[in-house]
Amino acid sequence: MKLLQVKYGRALAKDDNEQAERLMQSAIKIAGVRGLLWKIWIYDDEERTAGGIYLFDSEENARIWGDEVMEKSLKSHPGISGITKHYFDIDEDLTRRTRGPIAVVAG
Repeated sequence: MKLLQVKYGRALAKDDNEQAERLMQSAIKIAGVRGLLWKIWIYDDEERTAGGIYLFDSEENARIWGDEVMEKSLKSHPGISGITKHYFDIDEDLTRRTRGPIAVVAG
């Protein structure tokens, strides 16, 4: 498994209806990304930032999404800037101990 953390500037607040519709369409597409186990959507309207935490079944699938597809997709949305991403390995034993959601998807 590989975790991908993404953060970016977002000019529009969460309650912007057009943005909300674009993001819902993105969510539908992202749900079908190869190897994606789950994604948590995050935002801070006060700081005008947003992002996501993704869990993938492999580093290969995480990097295909993060390095090849995700950034282009984000840049197609108006008001998105300053995209940063970080990849992490997961300590599965400690994560299971603290009820991290990997046990549900990893078996």
